[in-house]
Amino acid sequence: MNFSIDIQAESGYMACTITGKWVTKELIAFIDTVSAKVKKRKKRGSTRILADMSLVSGPPPEMDRFQLGEYIASVLRNVKIAIVYQKVFKNKFFEDTAVNRGALLRVFPDKPAALQWLLIK
Repeated sequence: MNFSIDIQAESGYMACTITGKWVTKELIAFIDTVSAKVKKRKKRGSTRILADMSLVSGPPPEMDRFQLGEYIASVLRNVKIAIVYQKVFKNKFFEDTAVNRGALLRVFPDKPAALQWLLIK
């Protein structure tokens, strides 16, 4: 299955759908793309992202989760991010890594819960 990303502007947030097999370097490129788009949208007041990764396969290696948590916190400061991802982890290593470094981010098992948190003022 190929890795693919679709980014759409929604009312009040940016919706990103990621599908395929987990590829860390592709996810870093995705974070860079989203960061560039957010910088443009911040001028219009939109600083919220919904990243639906529910169709991404394979558990990522622990160190990749750590690296992505650090990276997302460094490039997406002051951006509220809700991530939908299948619950295959015993801990919140990625989420804790990002939040401990200043990210406003949560991981959810389903889209309705993610949207509810994301859209709270």
